[in-house]
Amino acid sequence: MSRRSGVLASSLVQLLNHALTKLQDLWDSIGIQEDMRVQRMESVNNYIENLLEQMIHEEEFMKGQLEESIENSQKELKILCSELERDPYEVDENITILQLEKELRNKLEILTKEKNVRLEECKSLQDEDQAICTDICKTPYYIPTGKVPSFQQVKELKEHIMYISKEKERRQDIFLGLKQKIIKLFEDLGCSPDTTLENDAVLETANLFYLSDGNIKALEVLLEQLKLRKEELLATQETLKKQMKLLWSLLQIPIEEQKDFVLPEQGSILDINRALEHEVERLEQVKAKNIKQVITGIRQELHNYWDKCFCSQKQKTSFAALSDDHFTEELLKEHDEELLKMSLYHQKYKNMFENVEKWEQKWKQFLELEKKASDRNRYANRGGTLLKEEKERNQLQRKLPKMEEELKVCIEKWEEEQGCPFLVNGKRFIDYIAEQWEQYRIKREKRQGPKESGVSSKPSLKRPLGGFSTPSNKIRRLDGASSVSGGSNVSSVHVGKPPLSGRKTPCVSKLPDLLQRPALQDHKQVKTHISVAPSPRTPQPLSTLNRLVTSYSEFSRDLNKKSSSEQLNSTTVENN
Repeated sequence: MSRRSGVLASSLVQLLNHALTKLQDLWDSIGIQEDMRVQRMESVNNYIENLLEQMIHEEEFMKGQLEESIENSQKELKILCSELERDPYEVDENITILQLEKELRNKLEILTKEKNVRLEECKSLQDEDQAICTDICKTPYYIPTGKVPSFQQVKELKEHIMYISKEKERRQDIFLGLKQKIIKLFEDLGCSPDTTLENDAVLETANLFYLSDGNIKALEVLLEQLKLRKEELLATQETLKKQMKLLWSLLQIPIEEQKDFVLPEQGSILDINRALEHEVERLEQVKAKNIKQVITGIRQELHNYWDKCFCSQKQKTSFAALSDDHFTEELLKEHDEELLKMSLYHQKYKNMFENVEKWEQKWKQFLELEKKASDRNRYANRGGTLLKEEKERNQLQRKLPKMEEELKVCIEKWEEEQGCPFLVNGKRFIDYIAEQWEQYRIKREKRQGPKESGVSSKPSLKRPLGGFSTPSNKIRRLDGASSVSGGSNVSSVHVGKPPLSGRKTPCVSKLPDLLQRPALQDHKQVKTHISVAPSPRTPQPLSTLNRLVTSYSEFSRDLNKKSSSEQLNSTTVENN
């Protein structure tokens, strides 16, 4: 008992004693007998006893309530700590029941408030998650009903919302991009949406359109279908344009009349195609009235395609209708079919035909440069033309075999598909190339022969460094054969490039002697026989040539080997 409460208890006893003394005095003055006094004292005693018992009972009841509240609070705190994933609440044993009850009650209030806040936050997040998942047809993040979400679950729910929000934005961007492209294609095609998906794609906004994976893929498929339809219409348009231009050409329509036909600038592809179809129909009607003129024009087109496809005369004459002079609808139909067949054939193998034509051009260019290289007066030109021609000729010399090998692969594939040899000017193209090289070799040998025999008896002189202005005798050992140049005559035998430090005038490298290749000689043998002038070569019979040239691939391979092996430095020997 504290001092203050002890003082109050002492004062209470004094107050009671004072009251009893006063009662005794009153009873004495009144004259109440002892029996009555005892009775009255018992009444006072009973009253005080009942009052104290009542007070004790009330205080005990209050204590029981506090203990019950403490027990209930501890149970609730245990549950809340478990739900909120907190450590169990530890009770301080040194505090009174009243303090403990108050502390537990405050802690319970705090945790209950935290629980309610978390539940409200989770409910709000779940609503947001559900709305976004509904838009993109995704499964919401699952949290068991009636359970307080943990910190980790709330965190994962927020991350899930962030992820699906970005996914929704991405799909919205995809949807808007697809929508714009689809609308543009509908405008280009000049048609309106028919299906529900097409209407949704064109009319709905991104907020109302379900951005599911299936819907996005369906839009992508729709876009590809529209693109394909557009490509088909454009292909039809190009076909109609070609057909129209061909009919203009066949019917010899004046340029002024052609310019009068104007396509709609702002119309759709369908509108343009309709205009082209009307023009083609009109021209077909005109063509029916001018069959002879049209057939003649088609024959010219056929000759153009035959030339582009390197058809032989036999192939051309195999089209019997070419010589038919009875100009009828049936004859026109045959010519149309043949023209269509040749145009499709040319289109299918266009690259191969263009490469063959390119080879022909390069070959003619090479022969022209070879012709210039053999010109005696070419060294009079001291400008950059000679160097440029030499560089160009060397490039062609390297490119031609590569082009021929590539053509060989394409032609072999063509021959497998067609089941017949690919002919140029009536000959198999590979044989045609070999024949061109052989003709070139024979012509070159004819040019070399007289020069080699004519200059071999002349004394050789040292040539001053710096050019061809001073006559000189130089023996160049190339491919096992020597040539001597002297006086004002310059040999057409082409030599390898000298080092850059000693070259003043470019020299032309000699092409390999493809059909008569002597074996490589030892360096000592070259020195021993270097002053001996070779006799002109005698052309071999064709059977011998065929044995030497076994295949076109060896032909090209030998060409490359010889071109690289013949780049030798020149050796000048003075005749004693």
